[in-house]
Amino acid sequence: MENMTLFTLLQYNSVWIPDPDEVWQSAEITKDYKSGSDVLFLQLEDGTELEYPVDPVKTLLPPLRNPDILVGENDLTALSYLHEPAVLHNLKVRFVDSKLIYTYCGIILVAINPYKEIPIYGDAIIRAYSGQNMGDMDPHIFAVAEEAYKQMARKNRNQSIIVSGESGAGKTVSARYAMRYFATVSKSSSKACVEDKVLASNPITEAIGNAKTTRNDNSSRFGKYTEISFDNRYRIIGANMRTYLLEKSRVVFQAENERNYHIFYQLCASADRPEFKHLKLDAAENFNYVNFGGNSVIDGVDDRADFTETQKTLLLLGLNEDFQMDIFTVLAGVLHLGNVEIRAVGDEKSSVKHDDNHLKIFSRLLEIKPEEMAHGLCHRKIATTSDTVIKPMTKFQAINARDALAKHIYAHLFSCIVDNINLTLQFSGKKHTFIGVLDIYGFETFDVNSFEQFCINYANEKLQQQFNLHVFKLEQDEYMKEDIPWALIEFNDNQPCIDLIEAKMGILQLLDEECLLPQGTEENWLQKLVNNYENKNPLFEKPRMLSKAFIILHFADKVQYECEGFLEKNRDTLYEELINVLKKSKLHLLANFFQENEPSTGNLKAHIKVRPARPGFKSFNKQHRTTVGSKFRNSLHLLMETLNATTPHYVRCIKPNDSKLPFEYDSKRVVQQLRACGVLETIRISAQSYPSRWTYFEFFSRYRILMSEQELAISDKKQICKEVLKHLIQDPNQYEFGKTKIFFRAGQVAYLEKLRADKLRTASVTIQKNLRCWIQRKKFLEMKRAAIIIQQYVRGQRTIRHVLNATTLKQAWAAVIIQKHWRRVLVWRLYQLILVATITIQSHARGWQARRQYKKMLKDQKALVIQKHVRAWLVRRRYQSIRRFVLNIQLSFRVKQLHKKLDEQSKENKGLLERLTHLSTIHSADVSKYHKLEDELQKTVKQRKIIEEQVKKSKGQTEQTLSDFRKQTLSLQAQNQKLEKQHQEQTQEMKGKMEEITQQHLGDLEREERQRRKLENNFQSQKENYEKQIKALIDEVTHLQKERIQLQDQVQEECLVNDGLRKDVAELANEALVIPKLRGDIATLEMKSQDLEMCLQKQRKEMREKVEEITKQLLGGLEGEELRKRLSPEDMEQLNEDGELWLAYEGLKRATRVMETHIQSQKESYEKEIDELSLRIDQLCEDTTHLHQKFQAENSTNENVRQELTRLAKENLDLVERLEQKENQIRKLQSQIKSLTKAIGKGNQTNGKVSPVVKKEYLGMLECKSEDEEKLIKNLVLDLKPRGVVVNMIPVLPANILFMCVRYADDINDAEMLKSLMNSLLGGIKKVTKNHNEDFEILSFWLSNSVHFLNCLKQYSGEEEFMKHNTPQQNNQCLRNFDLSEYRQILSDLAIHIYQQLIQVMEDDLQPMIVPGMLEHESLQGISSMKPTGLRKRSSSYREEISKYTISSILQQLSYYFTTMCQHGMDTDLSKQSVKQLFFLIGAITLNNLFLRKDMCSCRKGMQIRCNISYLEEWLKEKNMQSSNAKETLEPLSQAAWLLQVNKTTDDDAKEICERCSSLSAVQIIKILNSYTPIDDFEKRLAPSFVRKVQSQLNSRGDGSTLIIDAKYHFQVTFPFTPSPQALEAIQIPSSFKLNFLTRI
Repeated sequence: MENMTLFTLLQYNSVWIPDPDEVWQSAEITKDYKSGSDVLFLQLEDGTELEYPVDPVKTLLPPLRNPDILVGENDLTALSYLHEPAVLHNLKVRFVDSKLIYTYCGIILVAINPYKEIPIYGDAIIRAYSGQNMGDMDPHIFAVAEEAYKQMARKNRNQSIIVSGESGAGKTVSARYAMRYFATVSKSSSKACVEDKVLASNPITEAIGNAKTTRNDNSSRFGKYTEISFDNRYRIIGANMRTYLLEKSRVVFQAENERNYHIFYQLCASADRPEFKHLKLDAAENFNYVNFGGNSVIDGVDDRADFTETQKTLLLLGLNEDFQMDIFTVLAGVLHLGNVEIRAVGDEKSSVKHDDNHLKIFSRLLEIKPEEMAHGLCHRKIATTSDTVIKPMTKFQAINARDALAKHIYAHLFSCIVDNINLTLQFSGKKHTFIGVLDIYGFETFDVNSFEQFCINYANEKLQQQFNLHVFKLEQDEYMKEDIPWALIEFNDNQPCIDLIEAKMGILQLLDEECLLPQGTEENWLQKLVNNYENKNPLFEKPRMLSKAFIILHFADKVQYECEGFLEKNRDTLYEELINVLKKSKLHLLANFFQENEPSTGNLKAHIKVRPARPGFKSFNKQHRTTVGSKFRNSLHLLMETLNATTPHYVRCIKPNDSKLPFEYDSKRVVQQLRACGVLETIRISAQSYPSRWTYFEFFSRYRILMSEQELAISDKKQICKEVLKHLIQDPNQYEFGKTKIFFRAGQVAYLEKLRADKLRTASVTIQKNLRCWIQRKKFLEMKRAAIIIQQYVRGQRTIRHVLNATTLKQAWAAVIIQKHWRRVLVWRLYQLILVATITIQSHARGWQARRQYKKMLKDQKALVIQKHVRAWLVRRRYQSIRRFVLNIQLSFRVKQLHKKLDEQSKENKGLLERLTHLSTIHSADVSKYHKLEDELQKTVKQRKIIEEQVKKSKGQTEQTLSDFRKQTLSLQAQNQKLEKQHQEQTQEMKGKMEEITQQHLGDLEREERQRRKLENNFQSQKENYEKQIKALIDEVTHLQKERIQLQDQVQEECLVNDGLRKDVAELANEALVIPKLRGDIATLEMKSQDLEMCLQKQRKEMREKVEEITKQLLGGLEGEELRKRLSPEDMEQLNEDGELWLAYEGLKRATRVMETHIQSQKESYEKEIDELSLRIDQLCEDTTHLHQKFQAENSTNENVRQELTRLAKENLDLVERLEQKENQIRKLQSQIKSLTKAIGKGNQTNGKVSPVVKKEYLGMLECKSEDEEKLIKNLVLDLKPRGVVVNMIPVLPANILFMCVRYADDINDAEMLKSLMNSLLGGIKKVTKNHNEDFEILSFWLSNSVHFLNCLKQYSGEEEFMKHNTPQQNNQCLRNFDLSEYRQILSDLAIHIYQQLIQVMEDDLQPMIVPGMLEHESLQGISSMKPTGLRKRSSSYREEISKYTISSILQQLSYYFTTMCQHGMDTDLSKQSVKQLFFLIGAITLNNLFLRKDMCSCRKGMQIRCNISYLEEWLKEKNMQSSNAKETLEPLSQAAWLLQVNKTTDDDAKEICERCSSLSAVQIIKILNSYTPIDDFEKRLAPSFVRKVQSQLNSRGDGSTLIIDAKYHFQVTFPFTPSPQALEAIQIPSSFKLNFLTRI
């Protein structure tokens, strides 16, 4: 090592020399140092020459300075030379120049207080550090917290974060940020928001335990250890807090410019609030206990607002308003107690005024008697062996008693609040692991050091010992892991100092013994210390000047302690008289403070009982047996046990200056704290072994330039490194080879860097030399050519001048003209010759080329024709063989099926024939009845003739008797008029009833379809009723016949005859009105018969088509056109060879013909019967009219004629009923025919399941029955795999199928079916995306289909804005009956949710690739940005280059995403939005890591990033995604890469940076400039003045103070409407979908 140091002390090397102001100063060696010389020639940075004296015997040379490339490293252990000046300088460069407050020093995180808010603690920063390895990012408190959390999760071992430092160094803030990190990354499992409560405990403890000091505005005056408990899923479930050594003396006294605890000032600032009026508070300046410092205000702090925040956090922790009011009451009582005036009464006594206002307020607030308190303040009890004596106290003693009471009350209140916080943060069950955060005071040394500093330094001695052992163990583990020979490392063991303090007969034990003595004093205790340790223990000294002081040599420094106050502070006594007074308080909170059983204060888990020195001495109070020192020692032992059972992580907070100036660095103060907090000890331990450690890959990448071609030819990189080191470093003791790393001693990396820089410098010189040579030679050749040309012109001018005259000029001019014309002629002739030759050659060449091309084309065409026919013949032959085989199989199976089906059809035909036969029998019976009626009608006609003859005979008799009856006629006419009126009234009533009946029948007809089933059930009962009515009609006919006989006998009674005739006339008139209606019914029947005939013709046509379909199906199950193309006549002959198929077909044709002929004959018979009935009705109408005229002419009629007319009318009604029955029969036959055709159609489908020969015109709808709905969703949504779908199918085919089902439900106007289908569809998509929420292909597939289905709902909604691009056919297919706008909104929300899931999956897959591919991978060959790394980087899981992701990995992943989305038919705009989101993620994560990784901020890394961005842009261009605006999302990253590459020296550069970097905020630009780090000596380090120039120009921007880009930000997604050109009627369903149950409409 010494030889190496002597070797490196050459000219131009730099060293560090001591400096009284800056501690260390850099200097450059101006002359090589020779061994044995006593002078080292140096030059300071300001140019001063210096001869530095060197001891030639001890050879104590100044420490060497590290190369500039290593300055500013993240980890101090990465420095080649590890010593105090290197550490101090590296921290200064990072803090002052780069504005970086965190630096690693091995396992320690050094945090320097910036005294300024910096934007590096937001949630985005937390997310950036979450899941990262510790050395991959810039040093940060979040990195330490993440490492602790990760080790806890991996190893299931408890962790601790030890935050230490002196007052004002930022311990409290660091601990707070660590706890906030845990609360953010590990949310609690309950709904109680435990993490919020854990964070809420910080403001409360700061309010009651922090105060302003001369060094810090928010100094913690107590130690705190917070255990954050986690469950087995590593989520926060609770916490517990332990406190140590509260500074109680601050309650009653503060130094100048200091304050009491914050809570007092917050309470005073809120004194004017109504709820605090009873506290009688005032301004803080009016209370003694809070006004000793003389300044009660902190700049920038609003005590009133802080008090409101304190109240909110108390409520959040479950401390109700009553408990808070008790706390504020006690605090107000303490303030009033400090204002109680104690007067001296002589020299030995003191008293308090009974009317003292503050005493009254104090007593009233604490609910005690003021006279007892006044007595207790001025008197005390002295207990003896026989009696108790009350002794008055002096004024000084009474004031001390008052102050002691105030301190005890506040200490108990502090412990009570902590206990209540712990109760709130308790949890039920067992904790799995925990992480402890220790916020404890660092080593302190002041001008006057007392008992508090002694305890603080004692605690730091214990922590330093634990730290040394931990560092030693880590080093040992590292060596054993790498199989490096272990050599014992010497380190300063501070166990003797700890023994001096806590061992038997140590300082603390002697102090406790002296405190137990009634007459114990500091002088006696000091004398015991001197007697035991002076000149016996080297760590103890007695100062020469002060008599009441002693000195202890701590690990950090020598500290002198003043003995005054040690005993009193250790005893912490409170007189029993005052305790008894407070016990009587009615304020329960206060009374509980002084009970016999002291409650747990959260800082101890067990009480340690110490026996008194003299058993006869009676203590005043049991709770004060244990001294403060003993309590602190026991709690410290408990803390050390806890820390030793955990894995510790160290944070050392450094105060850069005492003036609290932002980013000001005081080297003296910093080095003092570095020595005190153990950082330099860590450096010293590391420097003794192998501080520099490189992986083989890192070493190979960095020092490849030093390797020869023979060495690089070796395939094993590990072996290459070993071979190189053998000739680079001659001493093998300077390095060791481990399993994965190379270990170097101090200075070796600097030596290697020097060799590398020399090699690069030599190469650079060579390149420069040759380049400059080439440039100069180029200039020389140009000058040479110019000189030659000048010489030529000069010589020519000289010659011309010698021979120049007028004649020669004329001759010369004439010669020139002649030459010009002659040369022109010669050139023109030559040109013409060349032109003719060229044209000739071109014509022949072009002709030859054309002929050759034609021959080639002809040969190619002939070859193509031959190939076409040969290939066609081969394919045809192969196809015919396969087709014959397939057809044989199909025919054998289908013939069997057809046989079965024909049997079934024959059975059905037999049943139909039987039914038709039955109908024919019924018809014949009806015809016979009709014939009977005709016979009866003929009989009635004959009877009518006979009656007419009889009427003629009786006419004469009637005329004779007419005169007799005229008188009677007149009377009868009057009666007749009355009867006519009655008849008219009855007629009107009958008309109303008929109208009612007509309306009722119309309503029945409308409800006929709905009541069909009911009517079928009631048919039998109606039939019985009809039979009864028929019987009644028969009876009535019989009765009428009897009346006819009676009327024949009474013909002569003319009065009755006249009346009857008139009634008959009226009835005939009514019947005449019915007859036209019957004619209309007959016309309708004729129309229906015509329709029936047309329907039968259509059905016959369809039957023929069905038969043809069956024939074609049996021939192979192919499309008609396709079959005609594929089947030749020869094939058809082969199909007819067996003959069985055609026989079956002929049988089916015959059966069909028989049915057709039978139906036709039946129809004809029905038509004839209808014609006959119509003729009969006409005849009856004529006869009725004739009779009516005859009766009117004769003015009289016969009773028999009336009866006959009545019977005829009834017969007409019967005929109408029979016609209706015939019409019903016709309808039944028509329905039977339809059912028959459907049965035939189903048989066709069962036989072949193939398309018909005649191409149907489909409507673009699919029928899905209600029972098949669940099967549809299962097969088409839940079980459908995107990769299992046919490759060449229509994109988004499932969406089209589902929409076609929706169209069918809309077309049939079935609201229930539509609602059920839509709900099932939405539920199915939700379920499949939820079950596969991490499957990119599933999510992409259903996002595409959901968006397409949404577009279909819009396109076919019928709204004009969506129908602009539709075809006429698509417009005809729009939804008609339902408005699905609500479902569109639901589907849109579902699509947004699927899109967010898809983006999340893509981001999760892509995120691990971004940093390695964009930042770490070196895409440009030959440009390496590898640098030496520290312990943190080495300890992380470093990945080899082979296993790293590259930019190609990112591009491949993006291509996979894009290709999959295109295959799934995703809308182009949606694909662009997805790509834009992914590019934003790439840019944001890359830029965030660039901000948080100083080692990546270099010019070469900027070139790498710009190259990677160009690859991404090329990918966008290749995929035609330029319009997606994805490129714009990379603009901030592109500008950052440009900023790393651009020149950064002049004012113009600063202006250009401000103009060009418009997408970066001012904070981001300054961060990149501060983090800019040269990779080697050829890059210049950025000057701080340039950064200040840029910052001053950026101040006017006002673009916020956000450093980190929110990578979780998602752009708003929109679903543009894209109409589909796909025709729904042309869509075919693949068999792989298993949707055979759907029917195309």
